[in-house]
Amino acid sequence: MNEVLNRLLEAHVRQQLASWQGERLASTLAEHVRALFCWFDQVKLDDVVSRLQIARVIERYVIELRVSGGITELSGEISQLVYSSRAAADTKLDQILTAEMYEEFADKVLALDGVRQNLIGLIAQSTTVQTLSARLIARAVLDLIAVTVPGASLTPSVLSALGTKLGATILPGLERLTAKALARHREQLSHDNAAQPLELLDSERLRSVVDEFWDRISPLRLSEVFAFVQDQDIEDFVVLVYEFWLRYRRTEFFRRISSEVVDYFFQKYGQTTLLTLIEDMGVDETMVHETAVELLRPVLDHAAASGALERGIRTQLENFYRSAAAAEALSDPAAPR
Repeated sequence: MNEVLNRLLEAHVRQQLASWQGERLASTLAEHVRALFCWFDQVKLDDVVSRLQIARVIERYVIELRVSGGITELSGEISQLVYSSRAAADTKLDQILTAEMYEEFADKVLALDGVRQNLIGLIAQSTTVQTLSARLIARAVLDLIAVTVPGASLTPSVLSALGTKLGATILPGLERLTAKALARHREQLSHDNAAQPLELLDSERLRSVVDEFWDRISPLRLSEVFAFVQDQDIEDFVVLVYEFWLRYRRTEFFRRISSEVVDYFFQKYGQTTLLTLIEDMGVDETMVHETAVELLRPVLDHAAASGALERGIRTQLENFYRSAAAAEALSDPAAPR
């Protein structure tokens, strides 16, 4: 490199170093962000990315990416930290979930009347409910015998305590007979089993129960609410969610849904500018500039103090100033500028 090119390189390095430090950093970033947003306003999403590219990214980094065990471990540790934090001991539930927020949430849940009816109907038709009904009726019959027959003492608790052969056979026998009777009238019983909870759990009664529950727990501190579950339970829940995600992301359902979402996204934004897209996401030029300055300033200050910033700038600029093109441009006054 000749002397002139060397002096130009050194001057350029000093100029770049100054532009990325101190008071000039904000204006440098503002220029770059402004130019970027001007370009965003001139290019459409379909011009720079395709559905296939996004699908490949999802495949690599969502479906096939091996999730490190360290992420799960960190999630569990953070959950434990929240569980036992000082902030949880100092903060009440109604400071997080206000009365107004609770009212809106409760109103919305109680408005889902169809969901409540369908759920109760499905539960009422289950074999588990039928079995439970048979057991309750069988025990009620024995209790009735114990009360109405003089001197009788064949209550379920007595039979169980004595451990007699009678106790081992009467209850199962009664349950089988009761179950057969219930099976003959399954349709009517299912209707009754569903009708009674619906009557008991109408909107007004449910709201009263939920309001009473809220009144009891809203003044509690978060640490008191967390005490309803053990810290190990929280860690186990994190593991369960992690294992569910590992399986769910590889299902055909997830692949099909993600494909439909990508298609819809491109139908909606494919022919709009990138500026429109990011503005719809709530991002603007001022936000990007302020965030960039806040995050990059300490990084660049450290890089400058350690010499890494200068080395990076010099390496980039030297590639040009040491090139034959630079020497030719400097020696040929007629070279295009």
